[in-house]
Amino acid sequence: MLILRPVGGADLDDLVSLAGQLDSVNLPSDRDFLADRIALSELAFAGKLEEPAQAVYFFVLEDTEAGSAVGCSMILAKVGRPGVPYYWLEVSTEERRSAELDRRFVHTKLRLRWTEDGPTEIGGLILDPAYRRHPWRCGKALSIVRFAWISAHPELFAPQLIAEMLSPFDAPGKNRLWDAFGARFTGLSYREADRLSARTKQFIADLFPQDPVYVSLFPDEVQKMIGQPNETAKAAVRILEKVGFHPLNQVDPFDGGPYYGAARDAVVSVRERRELVLPGLPMQRESGDDGTLALLSAEGVHGFRATVVPLDAEGAPVVSAESREALGVEAGNRVSVTPLP
Repeated sequence: MLILRPVGGADLDDLVSLAGQLDSVNLPSDRDFLADRIALSELAFAGKLEEPAQAVYFFVLEDTEAGSAVGCSMILAKVGRPGVPYYWLEVSTEERRSAELDRRFVHTKLRLRWTEDGPTEIGGLILDPAYRRHPWRCGKALSIVRFAWISAHPELFAPQLIAEMLSPFDAPGKNRLWDAFGARFTGLSYREADRLSARTKQFIADLFPQDPVYVSLFPDEVQKMIGQPNETAKAAVRILEKVGFHPLNQVDPFDGGPYYGAARDAVVSVRERRELVLPGLPMQRESGDDGTLALLSAEGVHGFRATVVPLDAEGAPVVSAESREALGVEAGNRVSVTPLP
């Protein structure tokens, strides 16, 4: 049985292993950082944070038979708060002409921007490769569970959502844009800057140029990778685009990866989540011929839980006794259904 649930302390070893596949700012392969993030998530789900904007909601996909977490995803309630700005590089263009030379150039420019009233960020999605072709569409479930939670608790999140995608890397800890840009202004390697940014990003405002930088000054191979997701991020991008995310004219100051965004209430998986009351008996109907699946979630005796269930020909979820037990719900309880894209 595969279930989605909030992270717990017992998941730390599995998360350290998973994080090694991505090693991003939000999910570095750092045991102490991950332990702190788990603790923060537990407080957030329990509603015990004094400042809700600091909340991180961390989900794991558990294979109950294997007894291990095989995937994860997260929501950062707000990136960009007073004293903790959110930074990005704004991408714009400028046209220049010379009548004398009969030449025209369109230059791409990068300019550092920041705000202390930022959006909600979704990220940290990692799935064990062995589960990537699972019939339950585990990657989609890990992505959509975040929107199911946001839809159920919209007051906890900003009106705008963003997702940051990693750009292509030549090797672990080696990024072309950082070497051509960030390293020249900070004197830090990508790895050093990445680790430091998990604690503070003030050095970005202190050392990055405040004026626009022309991308044409960078080598061709650097220009081509700005705003491009790496191969492992492309599947996540396709899922986000299906539910309403679109590219923003923004890239990450560290690696040049693209940002995608959407209005919270316009996201298909937020808007189309629906609630129903479980009937008296587990459903025995056959699922639809098209193999349509949905995420079934509830806040039952085990707290928040979700799993993937088939939909019948009429679009109703087929909820087995096993699924009820896994979610901790029974007849008469309310559950939520969120279609998988």
